[in-house]
Amino acid sequence: MEVPADFNLPYALSDLTIKLFGVWILVELCHGLFILYKCWRTGRKLRHLPSLPPSLLGPLDEIGKRNDRHRLYTEWAQKYGPVMTYRVLNTHVVMVTDPVIAAEALRHKSLDKDLPKMFGNRAVDEFTGPNAHQTILTLPTDERWKAVRKAVATAFSTTNMRANFPGIRTACSQLIEVLAEMGPNKPVDMDNATCRESLDVIGMVGFGRDLGATRSLMDHDEPGQAIIATQAAQHEAELGLNDPLRRFKIWRRDVWAGKAATKRFHKVIARLLADIRQKRPAESTFAAHLLDIVDPRTGATLTDEFLQPEIALLFLAGFETTGHTASWTIYAISQNADVEAKVVDELASLGLLATIEQPQPRPIEWDDLSKLVYLNAVIKEAMRKYPAGGVASFRSPVKGAGDVVLGGGKVVIPQGAVIHTPIAAIQLSPAIWDEPERFNPDRWLQNDAEYVPGGAKLADGKVVKRFIPFGDGQRNCVGQTLARLNLTTAIAQLYGSFTFRLASEMGTPEEVKAAEAVNITLSCSKGMKMHVIPRVAPVKKSAAA
Repeated sequence: MEVPADFNLPYALSDLTIKLFGVWILVELCHGLFILYKCWRTGRKLRHLPSLPPSLLGPLDEIGKRNDRHRLYTEWAQKYGPVMTYRVLNTHVVMVTDPVIAAEALRHKSLDKDLPKMFGNRAVDEFTGPNAHQTILTLPTDERWKAVRKAVATAFSTTNMRANFPGIRTACSQLIEVLAEMGPNKPVDMDNATCRESLDVIGMVGFGRDLGATRSLMDHDEPGQAIIATQAAQHEAELGLNDPLRRFKIWRRDVWAGKAATKRFHKVIARLLADIRQKRPAESTFAAHLLDIVDPRTGATLTDEFLQPEIALLFLAGFETTGHTASWTIYAISQNADVEAKVVDELASLGLLATIEQPQPRPIEWDDLSKLVYLNAVIKEAMRKYPAGGVASFRSPVKGAGDVVLGGGKVVIPQGAVIHTPIAAIQLSPAIWDEPERFNPDRWLQNDAEYVPGGAKLADGKVVKRFIPFGDGQRNCVGQTLARLNLTTAIAQLYGSFTFRLASEMGTPEEVKAAEAVNITLSCSKGMKMHVIPRVAPVKKSAAA
């Protein structure tokens, strides 16, 4: 074909570019209008439910102003009722704190963790790995999730936990030695201390490594730096969860600082993974099982690109949740003299208490754990009042499932919407708990205390729980056996050797409550400064060490 003599190539290219840009703008505009239409249609289906006041961004501004997101959800539930709605950008959320409907939702096969992309889960995936791959926490219940879950669950079996019990006992014994050397005069951050103890436990049980975290409580040592890196990256992830648009705000210095903190955490996990690759840990560890996972998509074992995020998640979940729960338990006991007296009496009855006559408590044994009935009630009450994962969890109808009906028609979750069942709001609900804000371990000495009063049941005949600190259904916490074991062992040993007094710098109980902060997990923004007072001075080295 002959080109006209007056043909202007630059002009033609410019004209084509403008037209293509116009087409792109038109396509994006149509896509935006379609999204708005779907949002409007979903909202119409939920208009009969109580709702937060409408706003452009939803409750993001209010959530961003508060560290205690778990308390905010509890306040919403008490103000608007057990089933309500709110909207985050273009995603409608149905928040359910009715334990029966929540239990049905967490077990429903048509509700999964395949959440809308802009809803915020990406912040967690960016936290766990540089490529933002989904993990066992955020993956939908597909074949890869099942492969990872099966591998990790094997490592957390009761047989493995019993085999690892002496090491768990030793980790706490090392912490006791360090606390005894520090003395009662200078306050100790017991949140840092218990996180270090849990870090040593997960290092041993999870990775077959002695991380040495309980040999000192100094921030400048390697375990201290690992904890600091983890918590800084967590904080950035929490900010990303609360503000799905945060990662686009590249003009803000705090966003860049958060990205740098996340990269430091990734380096910590990369070093751990390299060490595991170089020297394979014992077969009883979950790291060994992770190394052998076959990716169902490729038929090969997981590459480092996909393995690193799983290790990062288990590293975090292994020490942060248990460590914070232990420090909250110590705090709660310190504020209730009658509770501590009962704990002490129980420990003394088993020979696990330091006394003048027996300055060195005997080492705690596996068979003692089931005998510590009251102590386990105390720990349960701490997990009820201060659930580590209190803001979870979220589900969405799987693609193609259509609208999901719950509660015999009481609640409908439209396709594209999200159902939110915040654990803290359920466990602090005055509708199903007597005096929910009161720390009362005696409630756990009653039969069926974990279940909803009246014996409510699901369609499959299972009794509904109101106590779900580890979640419910097949997506519950895979490491809860280790968490319970470590908590009971650590608190028994610590209270066998010490009593704890809240430091004056922590302020009043009201000020401690005001300092409750969610950074994925629930902790206290002030730490947990305590005076650690030996029951019999000096505390000698444990025979279990």
